[in-house]
Amino acid sequence: MIITKSNGSVSSILQDTFRPIPDQVRRMLGLLDNDEQFAWLIWWCPDDADWMFNPGPAEEQYGDSYLQAGGTAEKMSVELRRLEDDGECRFYIVGRDHDLGEPLTETIDVQAAHEPRHPSELFTADQAAPVFMYYVEHQTVPDGYTLRLIADM
Repeated sequence: MIITKSNGSVSSILQDTFRPIPDQVRRMLGLLDNDEQFAWLIWWCPDDADWMFNPGPAEEQYGDSYLQAGGTAEKMSVELRRLEDDGECRFYIVGRDHDLGEPLTETIDVQAAHEPRHPSELFTADQAAPVFMYYVEHQTVPDGYTLRLIADM
């Protein structure tokens, strides 16, 4: 199952109760306004993890790997945190294909934070939705996207 979090606190299961999941993903990304809705995050846990009735242990075991977006529907950053083969979690900025050596000439504002980004690391809700849908299905980002490691996270 996929768990969602808005603004780092409100959690729910991503379901198709009201609309198909791709439409729900696009809607949640489209709600980002860097004010009342400044971040949206998804993470995977197995159906038998008892998340609904006992979320703490499931989040502790599985919640360290996630995909999140922050900013606005018109300009957001997409970030991946995942457990690597060496047992360490690493944090990455997701971008469309570009040279990772190019300068970070843009910024993303998420609440009071102003973080440097490459122009290819900024997404609209429409551009980010397929990345999130791929994560829903595969718990990673699609091939063809760059991952810029953030060493201090």
